[in-house]
Amino acid sequence: MWIIATILVLGTLYMWHINRAMKVVPDEATELSPHRWTAEEIQTAYQKSLEFPVDVTKSLPPKQNRRYIIVGGTGLVGTWIINHLLARGEDAQAIRILDVVSPVQFLKQGVSWTKTDITNKLAVTTAFEEPWPSHVAQLPLTVYHTAALIRPQDRLKCFLPLSSKVNIDGTRIVLQAAQAAGATVFIWTSSGSTRLRSPTFWIPPWTRHPKRIVQVLSDSTSPTDQFFGNYAETKHQAEQIVQAADSPGFRTGCIRPTNGVYGTGGESKTAVTEIYLHNGGAPTWAAPIIQSFVHAENVSLAHLLYEQRLIQQSEPGSTLPSTGGQSFIVSDPNLAIAFGDLYKVLTTLSTTPVEFPELQPAPFLLLSYIVEAYYFLRCKIGILPRLSHDLEQLQPSLFAILNVHVFADDSRARLAPEEGGLGYNPPLTTLEGLCRRLVDWNKKAQTDGVYVKGKKIVLGPVAVSEDGVGLDIVTPVKL
Repeated sequence: MWIIATILVLGTLYMWHINRAMKVVPDEATELSPHRWTAEEIQTAYQKSLEFPVDVTKSLPPKQNRRYIIVGGTGLVGTWIINHLLARGEDAQAIRILDVVSPVQFLKQGVSWTKTDITNKLAVTTAFEEPWPSHVAQLPLTVYHTAALIRPQDRLKCFLPLSSKVNIDGTRIVLQAAQAAGATVFIWTSSGSTRLRSPTFWIPPWTRHPKRIVQVLSDSTSPTDQFFGNYAETKHQAEQIVQAADSPGFRTGCIRPTNGVYGTGGESKTAVTEIYLHNGGAPTWAAPIIQSFVHAENVSLAHLLYEQRLIQQSEPGSTLPSTGGQSFIVSDPNLAIAFGDLYKVLTTLSTTPVEFPELQPAPFLLLSYIVEAYYFLRCKIGILPRLSHDLEQLQPSLFAILNVHVFADDSRARLAPEEGGLGYNPPLTTLEGLCRRLVDWNKKAQTDGVYVKGKKIVLGPVAVSEDGVGLDIVTPVKL
């Protein structure tokens, strides 16, 4: 009996050690991002965003007078690429969206759309071959490929085909169709997670921090076989395909947004801010975790700048260093933030309910292996009940990307074109970007209404006082 009691005590002490190691922020991470936002900073930034919103159009490269095909144009990044193309004066009839979802807002502006499954070669080829209006038919063609399948829960190799069908095979199909259609520029949306190495949380009792708990990602970070999951592995393989396709008449390149892409727009609700706002927050153990975020408008800007560089470098007599067949990490122009900073912005500014109850990570890390085993058996046997979506995502790979302090180094993208960079100078800081999102959310909650936990909430007038967002809410209506 004493042996069992001893094992239980030692096991409990070890799990306490793991739990503490997952919560304590290493000095290295604190030094890279020492400041946490105050409520006053947040309120001031929100007021500024209301009165003097950042004009991103001033940062856009000039009109290029080309045709554009945006694959995945209803997603967050694809939506902003199209918005920016239109804002800088590109002809709406020279823009075509390939996606499975109808882009209603763009159809009203004259942009065309072809419903397309990018894993179907015939469907993609047919979409690329559709005739263009005569007045734009002879313009050169740029293709932006932003579509991807994001399954962060998968890490077992048996599930690799679920991601590779879209992320690898789909990319190859789109790339070949773009070449056949005579495109001269092809920009693909990769991911900073392709350079993220999976950490080790099960550490010896005498070790203070998990291995690889702090990582700085840059374009010089070497590829790894320790991907956090299948998503990163398939994005890495597809990135290699895109890079290898670069040639003098077909210039290619990849943009690697850092992990936390957020913003307003698109039909996809997978951005972290959208999930939290629509779910009314979430239980969390990630508040101390520090990571770099990037606003979707900054990501779009990077895509447009890369196109401009490839066009310039292809001109006769150009002396610019070639950047074709390369990849660039991009991030917001500020130090990384803690998830706790994000939570504070949402709870301080959102006029709809948002809360983040604190949980301890170690018990859920242990549970994640049980969930993964169950998920594996269910996929192989097929008779077990399906898990809820939230529980299904609670697998070890979630911790490998969420519980790591990740710092993006996008200094290479910021270099001038003459130095081999993109001239990337993102206009939105993370605080400005989050306030921008909350302004949109609060206005929509006040007028059209928003869905929180599956229920539509319509609020009355919202006033901003010296203490932040005043809750002058006139009879909230839940429909």
